[in-house]
Amino acid sequence: MIIRTAGSFKTFGAGGIKLGERRIRLKVKLLIGIAVSTLVAAFVFFVFLFVGNEILDRTVYGFKFMDSMGDKYFNDLQLFVFDEDVSISNLRPLDIWCSRGDRVYLSIYLGDRIVYESVLKSWIKLNPTLYDPSLEDEENRHDLILNDGTVLSAFLYYYSGDAYYYWTIVISGFFSFVAFYICFILFVNYKLKYIEKLKKDLDILAGGDLDYQVGVKGNDELGELANGIEQLRKAVVAHQMAEDKIRMENSELVTALSHDLRTPLTSLLVYLELLDGHKYESQEQAGYFVKRSLEKTYTIKAMADKLFEYLLVYSSGWEPLELTGTDADGFFEQYWKEASFSLKSNGFDVECSFCSLSCRIYLDMPLMIRAFDNICSNIEKYADCAYPVYISYKREGDMVRLYVENRIAASPKGPRSTGIGLNTCRRIIGYHKGMFDFTSKDGSFSVSISLPVCGQLS
Repeated sequence: MIIRTAGSFKTFGAGGIKLGERRIRLKVKLLIGIAVSTLVAAFVFFVFLFVGNEILDRTVYGFKFMDSMGDKYFNDLQLFVFDEDVSISNLRPLDIWCSRGDRVYLSIYLGDRIVYESVLKSWIKLNPTLYDPSLEDEENRHDLILNDGTVLSAFLYYYSGDAYYYWTIVISGFFSFVAFYICFILFVNYKLKYIEKLKKDLDILAGGDLDYQVGVKGNDELGELANGIEQLRKAVVAHQMAEDKIRMENSELVTALSHDLRTPLTSLLVYLELLDGHKYESQEQAGYFVKRSLEKTYTIKAMADKLFEYLLVYSSGWEPLELTGTDADGFFEQYWKEASFSLKSNGFDVECSFCSLSCRIYLDMPLMIRAFDNICSNIEKYADCAYPVYISYKREGDMVRLYVENRIAASPKGPRSTGIGLNTCRRIIGYHKGMFDFTSKDGSFSVSISLPVCGQLS
């Protein structure tokens, strides 16, 4: 039993590792989905930024556009000069016009001498030595005519500003966010669709169609969930098939027993009626009737025992009698000494190892004797007489452990085992809060029973 417990812990540990691995795989897939969505978003961002810059370079940042805008602003300036009566001696009104548009730069020359510059917006503060008309762009040169007829060289520059570029970045960022959202939603939607499919599968199963197979995809937690549902479906189907089989076997058992019991009961009644009515010719004949009656009684008892064992294994509502504290040494020693003597009488070589238990155990004695009888009966039917039978019991901590081992005969004496006897033992030991285990390997058969100690002997 200790080995089984250790194996259970090992399985639990492996299951915990597998669960951790599935969670890691799910997180990795989620990170991959985020990474792919981010890459797509970055690609969309740079594509829109590149296309936007190309469009800006061909429109608002292009030379043609800026030249046309420069011509437009100069025409407006010329009209302003005429309307405001601007003269060479009074250029101050130009400050008003320059303040209207922040996207123009204006410098005015009289010959080679600068007379106005829009950045300073004051002709008084100009230092003529710092400006040279040859440094200006001739493509932006215009002839500005004042009201007094003076012709000045006006260099008007138009620039679009950074607002368009910022809007291009904002629009590119918006579309990159949309791309990220769509990619990530597509990735998550794949899982959501799978969850919806699992829900539909569960609805079908809940409707009673247990033959419908649940589709299992992937090896992450959703895949494990689907696999668990599928295994549960198979288990329910197997359980129903087992119940149907048990129901059929119960019906067959009742039919067979009712038929088999009728014959020995009829014979038993006949013999007893003959004995009760003294309808026999001699004492020898009366003895024969008694002998036949005993044979029929034993036959009925064997059938009743078989029925009891069958009901004990397959009935869910049966409960044992109340357990009572019993001297473990007295019970084990008495039964197994008699059992070993009986086996020796039947030609078996029995090797016993009985240790003092010095404790009490809770028992329903008739039930426990039935379990031990099943073990001994199996030995008599299926054990090989050429090999010894090992029987031992001892105390291990808070448990009393019984161990029986024998060699399986090549040609058993009894019919082929149905397993009901061993299942009966398992059920009885389970009622006593104990553990029952048996192994059959390489021609050797062994049974191990552990029962809890309820107290020390006073």
